[in-house]
Amino acid sequence: MNLVIDVGNSFQKIGLFNPNGELVFVNSFPKLESEYVSALIKNNHISHAIISEVGLMDPNIPQILEENTNLIPFTKDLKLPIQISYVTPESLGKDRIANSVAAHHLFPNQNCLSIQAGTCIVYDFIDQNGTFLGGAIAPGIQMRFNALHDQTARLPLLQKSAIDYFLGKDTQQSIKSGVINGVVFEIEGQIMSYIAEFKEVTVLLTGGDMGYLQKSIKNQIFATPNLVMVGLNKILNLNV
Repeated sequence: MNLVIDVGNSFQKIGLFNPNGELVFVNSFPKLESEYVSALIKNNHISHAIISEVGLMDPNIPQILEENTNLIPFTKDLKLPIQISYVTPESLGKDRIANSVAAHHLFPNQNCLSIQAGTCIVYDFIDQNGTFLGGAIAPGIQMRFNALHDQTARLPLLQKSAIDYFLGKDTQQSIKSGVINGVVFEIEGQIMSYIAEFKEVTVLLTGGDMGYLQKSIKNQIFATPNLVMVGLNKILNLNV
């Protein structure tokens, strides 16, 4: 089996893929501990591993994987099943690359806009020829709540939750409407801009905040959890 680790800014995921490319196990933590990784390796037959990190990771984990698996480092020298057309490819996040690889794998020969809703909201566009063209990065939901609290004297700090209203009837409802509905409107605006430019676009929504948004977005979307991990596994298999 393949072991895949996705280290984000808010959550860190670890998963196992069988030889058929199926995700057979996944778990998520605020911080993945090296002891957990060691136990998972001990109890499973793992041949290869790959890590994508955009957040801070337990420094012992790479060494554990190097000693117990064939760890494929995620470097600029990796072979990819897509082309990268980006002015600064060295600054492109590993999660964005893996995300785009998965989108192209799931919807080949289609223009794909993949939206990761997490700490940040990241828009990645890959065209029907399998070329990553770029996208956008915006503050995520919790980051917006934090900013309203941190940059004002009296607004309370709120946490994420699903809402079913537009008109806020008190301060807390007004903040939640502004943030949650604002994000939904932003996403819908981005989708319409891509459709206007590229005509036919398949839209994927993933990330930890997917559940707060998917029911409110009016455009047709495909909710695709663990998209980055699927892409990492595809990259891993290509480089084994």
